[in-house]
Amino acid sequence: MRCYSVRSGRLAGSAGGAGAGGDFAFGGAAGTSASGAAGNAGSGTAGSGAGASAFDCASLPLCDDFETGSAPNSATWTTVPSSASGVSIDSIGAHGSGHSLKVVSSDRLYLRNSTAIGKLGAVAYVHFYVRFAMTLASGHGAMVVTHPTAVDQYSQSNELRFGSQDMVFHWNTDSDAANVPDVSPNGDAASFKPMADTWYCVNLVINTNGHLNVSIDDMAQAGLTVDGTPTADIDQAWLGSSASLMRYTALADFNVGWDSYGAGAMTMWYDDVALSTAPIACQ
Repeated sequence: MRCYSVRSGRLAGSAGGAGAGGDFAFGGAAGTSASGAAGNAGSGTAGSGAGASAFDCASLPLCDDFETGSAPNSATWTTVPSSASGVSIDSIGAHGSGHSLKVVSSDRLYLRNSTAIGKLGAVAYVHFYVRFAMTLASGHGAMVVTHPTAVDQYSQSNELRFGSQDMVFHWNTDSDAANVPDVSPNGDAASFKPMADTWYCVNLVINTNGHLNVSIDDMAQAGLTVDGTPTADIDQAWLGSSASLMRYTALADFNVGWDSYGAGAMTMWYDDVALSTAPIACQ
């Protein structure tokens, strides 16, 4: 399936449907067990699900490539908190595009959309490109946040967070009851460590049944997977934590930006941010 940006008309490819029993079908092999476990990254094997028909980005609940305008579209995004500053449209873009969203934050700064993610049903496919001006810090930082119910701009309760700790990507919640993978040498080694000044295509799958999946540059990341089957150092603690699982039994909003919980200041860029009911492949 192919996707045209609602703003610039730039073409983006989209993957086929999920493999049998799996939550997604990216570059790695899709899961084939009843639990929907992600396959090993790097095989380049697509899932067995049938490809979807063509659609344009205007049909998606949310799709923004930041190619138009000098500031984020106020009809799409709300700055959270409203007093924060540090978001702008920059003349650097992923995969050869002309612009992206630049975020400069030393604390908490998000763009929030509260209308789109609730239209996706039980499973949200989150797609974006991201670039960091520096390597990730050892402290905890958050990039993408959702809440199960509507919250005001100041609340940080009941948050599911995709972000970083120990210089690699992690899933976390405001309860800090567990992480995916574990914050440990074995857990960190199973995750992904991004380099500075490099664009990465990130796809997240947030399933209200408790499953979580991540692919980076169309390669499934087993170390960032919650599939219902406890795996030591990965999701064993998470699956045993009702405080973690309850954070995404529903999806009320979508937030993208940067929040520091000891990670310090970050300068970063986002491009081609989209929400969908099906996977969107990297370009």
